[in-house]
Amino acid sequence: MVHTESGCFYLVGLLKYITEIPVYKSTAAILIKEKEKGNSINDLSGFEDLGLFASSDNSLENEIQILSSRRLMTKVVKELKLNITYFIEDNPYDKEYYPNFPVTFEIEESSVDLDKVSSSLRLSIRSSSNFEVFGSDDSTQGVKKFDEAFWAELGNEERSQKAKIVISKNENFGQDISGKNVIIVIRPLDLVVSSYMAKVEIEPVNERMSKVLKLSIDEAVVSKGNYVLNNLIDQYNADGISDKDEIAQTTIDFLDLRIGLLSNELSTIEETAQQFRTRNRMVDGSTGSDIFLQSSSANEAELMEINTQRELVGYVLEEINGNVSGELLPANIGISDGAIIGMITEYNSLILQRKRILKSSSELNPIIVNLDSQLSELRRNLVGSLNSIKSSLEIRANALYQQSGKINTRIASVPKNQMELKDIVRHLETKNTLYLFLLQKREESVLSNAVKVEKAKIIDEAYSNGIKVSPKKLTSLLGAIVLGLAVPFLFFYLREVLDTKVHGEKDLTKLRIPYIGDIPLTTSKSKLFINESDNSNIAESFRYLRTNLNFILDDKSLGKTIFVTSTESKEGKTFTAINLASSLAISGKKTLLLAMDLRAPKISNYLDLELKTNKGVTNFLKYSDIRVEDIIRPEAKIKNLDFISSGDIPPNPVELLMSSRLNILFDYVQNHYEYIIVDTAPVGMVTDTLQIAKYADLTLYVIRANYLDKRKLHIPEKLAKEKRLKNLLTVINGSDHSMGAYGYGYGYGYGNNTVNKPWYKRIFRNAAM
Repeated sequence: MVHTESGCFYLVGLLKYITEIPVYKSTAAILIKEKEKGNSINDLSGFEDLGLFASSDNSLENEIQILSSRRLMTKVVKELKLNITYFIEDNPYDKEYYPNFPVTFEIEESSVDLDKVSSSLRLSIRSSSNFEVFGSDDSTQGVKKFDEAFWAELGNEERSQKAKIVISKNENFGQDISGKNVIIVIRPLDLVVSSYMAKVEIEPVNERMSKVLKLSIDEAVVSKGNYVLNNLIDQYNADGISDKDEIAQTTIDFLDLRIGLLSNELSTIEETAQQFRTRNRMVDGSTGSDIFLQSSSANEAELMEINTQRELVGYVLEEINGNVSGELLPANIGISDGAIIGMITEYNSLILQRKRILKSSSELNPIIVNLDSQLSELRRNLVGSLNSIKSSLEIRANALYQQSGKINTRIASVPKNQMELKDIVRHLETKNTLYLFLLQKREESVLSNAVKVEKAKIIDEAYSNGIKVSPKKLTSLLGAIVLGLAVPFLFFYLREVLDTKVHGEKDLTKLRIPYIGDIPLTTSKSKLFINESDNSNIAESFRYLRTNLNFILDDKSLGKTIFVTSTESKEGKTFTAINLASSLAISGKKTLLLAMDLRAPKISNYLDLELKTNKGVTNFLKYSDIRVEDIIRPEAKIKNLDFISSGDIPPNPVELLMSSRLNILFDYVQNHYEYIIVDTAPVGMVTDTLQIAKYADLTLYVIRANYLDKRKLHIPEKLAKEKRLKNLLTVINGSDHSMGAYGYGYGYGYGNNTVNKPWYKRIFRNAAM
């Protein structure tokens, strides 16, 4: 058996090496570029310890998550059409073609969602112009022509749908393909995406210092693995450019809105100035004012700059207050405060990171919760900083207005109309300056957006050295050898360690209870094996058992009482009692079979006795008018054998066995029979047998092989040690020996004496000979 199992492992290892599809590794390397930061990012670094801003040290881990996301892999699978594979039948395995397909598969019209269908088609190429189509169940769907649409069954037997498809010859279609079978396999998109997500491995070259990531994949087709890695990098860069475009477009939309509002305000102010000049008949609004207002020119320039910044701060505050959570803020609109610019840049970066993660996760993701907390805190800090700047600008503006008021009081000679016109002109110039400033920023945003900068620089495109990573010949064969040697020995060892059943005489060696013999295992349904002409294994075993008992009890001519018991039911004590009594009777001994298992009587059923009355032991013990002679029944099939049944099943067998009439019963039978075989109750379940043990001369303790747990052997051991059962002897029932004609284990028997021992014992035995 060991040789067989070892050979199986060797064969499996060889078949695995021969039939397993070779797999090759493709690798690529990219450099993650540093993100652009605001000019005042260093001013915010002190807040990192407070958890207000995320450190850029985690950016590499974030980029790995983006690269390995389902969203990007889905784009790769769709663009490369990886859910459709093409094979040419060959031995020992089918050969896949990518991207040089011999044919192409397209769906023109169908109610089938190709992203969810699972199907296969087999094309038997007949010539360069036609082919025969076979479905998933290998049933033919007819002979078709290339480049002509036809309806075909897609799916499996449980879910099949029709689709109008076209099979076209590719430029790689050659004459050598005629007569071969091309297999087209269509798999569900989600299943393919999950498969490639598990295949692609992404890891940093150096986790502490380097921004270089290594991408690798194991594929049966080298070119396919290279295409997957290169396209994944392309999708990653396209995703980064899309994020930048989104920020730029948000900023441009914001500036367009403000420029439009300012344009309307400028038109209104210019119209107001024109109406004022016309109403007051003023040709030149600046006449007479230049002389008096030269001293306040610097004051007005500063006031104009402050008002511009106040307007910009107000715009941003308005945008923040009206902004829905999770939307980008306009960046680089002209606010001079560097801290505000840095905070807006950091806020937009977190918003983009949150959007990317939400595409493949949910609001309950711990990363999303952490990002929301950071965004909320940053939003509060930004609003607070803007309000603080706005208050500061208002204070400075009020101070300048006060200073202007003082100057104006000194210019008493300036006409009131000129002063009013000057206010209008100053307001107009402020709005015009802000308008030009916003136009400039819009152009800067447009130009910045026009430059497409990729997030990752490709260091090495996907490449494979063509060395197989699987299967490995040495590993497969070595594994088969190791398994072939180790597994059989481990099996036998574990079977020996975990086996708790009694199997034979060797399991009883520690009991220190005499062992008198065993009864072979039989598959016959008969309960009575003994007759004068029977030479079966079981008959011989009972003859041997009878001889040993005669030798032990030879000093007593009458009343040799033998109790037969066991630990549990179904161990064969009744079977042993019946056949032992039959064997003694056939040998010429006057024998009585006494059924004392009052709770579960079986002897009557075993012997197929048709009793006219059910009077037995219980009836005798209960009613004083019944004599022993009244309950004795002769066994018609076997001479010299009488039988006493257990009688009616009593409700209180223990109390019934305490009756004084039990002495009468045993006194009678021990004076009228040479052997009394008593079938008693199992001692491991009830105490009935122990209560009547004083009547026994010898007790046979039946132990069923491959049934009784070894841990229950303490029961007969304790009974023998305490001498609660007289002359206790053990008998194995149902032993499985591969010896001779009746191999019951005594080393003697008719026929072949060859023992089918384990192979390693036979080897040692032959070596010794």
